[in-house]
Amino acid sequence: MSDEPKRRPILSLKNPPKVVVPEGPKRPARAPPAPPPPPPQYDWKCKPCGAGLSIEETLADDVVIRCPACNAKLGTVADFRADPPPTKLRARPTKRA
Repeated sequence: MSDEPKRRPILSLKNPPKVVVPEGPKRPARAPPAPPPPPPQYDWKCKPCGAGLSIEETLADDVVIRCPACNAKLGTVADFRADPPPTKLRARPTKRA
């Protein structure tokens, strides 16, 4: 005998063995996926970047509102609640469909 170690067999995945699946009851067809939820409705749009935002009703009037996208100072909650909004407000109301 020779002094060489035994070689492992070469594995090949080019032609894997066929697996026989026994026939059984058919699976029911899958239901179509649910439609995606509608996009959120925002009340205001940031003038500098156009990102949408909504003002929570529970906030105090002196809280400063900043844009969630660009961090621009838009105004205070009292400015957003004023009717009509002041001209210094850096957000505009969105158009509702």
